[in-house]
Amino acid sequence: MTRFKSTFSALLAILFLAVLTTPNVQALPDDREQPFQLQADTQTFDQKNGLITYSGNALLQQGSLKIKADTITVKFSADNSVKAVTAIGSPAHFQQRPSTERGIVSAEANEIIYDSANNTVSMTESVKLEQDGAIMRGHRLHYDLTKELVNAQSGTEGDERIQMTIPPAAIE
Repeated sequence: MTRFKSTFSALLAILFLAVLTTPNVQALPDDREQPFQLQADTQTFDQKNGLITYSGNALLQQGSLKIKADTITVKFSADNSVKAVTAIGSPAHFQQRPSTERGIVSAEANEIIYDSANNTVSMTESVKLEQDGAIMRGHRLHYDLTKELVNAQSGTEGDERIQMTIPPAAIE
């Protein structure tokens, strides 16, 4: 059970953290030292409200971290630090290699939000999270990084029920 718990925790802990260089990051050591690159078909910079929106084949990349979505919005605080990152797509895709010893974490959902102020990651609609053969699916997943608390939910109509697949090698 220990290996499963470690795989599942690593799977969730990686989401969006490298983007913001939070101290909890378990990503490849040089990810945080890599340039933060964003590209898309169009960009809108709302300086007054501290928002930059990238639309059309939007891609955010920093080292092994890649986020692909229809739209990626970055909200900045008054001190120009990243306050939140929102990726919206059909679905939006996230991937990152947490360490040289671990496989790539990949996630997809129609909406993925990292909230720096609350230190949370939320994914909604058609959520799929995968690493090293372990897969979690559902309608909504909310991860409080401070409390290390995961709350996963099915859809309101009972669709997209929570499903967890654990590969035999991970069960001890």
